[in-house]
Amino acid sequence: MPQEGFARLDKNGHIPKPQNWRLEDGSIPTISLDLGVHLHHITYFLSEEKPLDVVADQSTYGHFQNVVDNVMCIARYTGNLRTQIWYSKCALGNSNGLRVRVYGSHGSAEWFQMRPEELIISDIKGKHEILDRAGSVCLADELRYNRFKAGHPAGFIEAFANLYYDIADSLIDFNEKGYYNSPYVFDAVQAVEGLEMMEAINKSAQSRSWQAIMSSLNAPAEEL
Repeated sequence: MPQEGFARLDKNGHIPKPQNWRLEDGSIPTISLDLGVHLHHITYFLSEEKPLDVVADQSTYGHFQNVVDNVMCIARYTGNLRTQIWYSKCALGNSNGLRVRVYGSHGSAEWFQMRPEELIISDIKGKHEILDRAGSVCLADELRYNRFKAGHPAGFIEAFANLYYDIADSLIDFNEKGYYNSPYVFDAVQAVEGLEMMEAINKSAQSRSWQAIMSSLNAPAEEL
């Protein structure tokens, strides 16, 4: 998830001023709380696997030397999943370069936020295919993902609208039944897990070594 806001100049050649909260680091660098947690959620949403340990590097390259603005991480997950994670505020040329690449034994898939209507599929035989909402897809052609027909780019605002819709449905279910069950709405478990992962990334960068993600949510009761 590379961005350029801490390195780019504005149209007058001046350094743009981010919000004040982005320019203060606490026990976890703000960039991890701003960008890193999204990558944790995306990985969980796609794989349903949990992070186990990380090795990471943090650096500062942009105009604001008091905060971390570039993070690279290798993470090991349950299910023998490995991820390479990069998020940055100083990657010139990337307004918001969120990109997801998934590699498996039979093929791969790639999605890029700047071209949100396309999913690139490559298979084990070397075939490459670009899918969009108008093609042979299972979910992307549903009404909720099609405010307007394919060919008229959509995605970011509509995704937020769908998420708010799902949250509202979950709240209604919880108020009526005392529980909710939605594959699209995360709960406190994923939120805390994300914070623990960001904390481990920070500790790994400082110690220059692998860092286990010590999840209090998974600890035996006697250890809590």
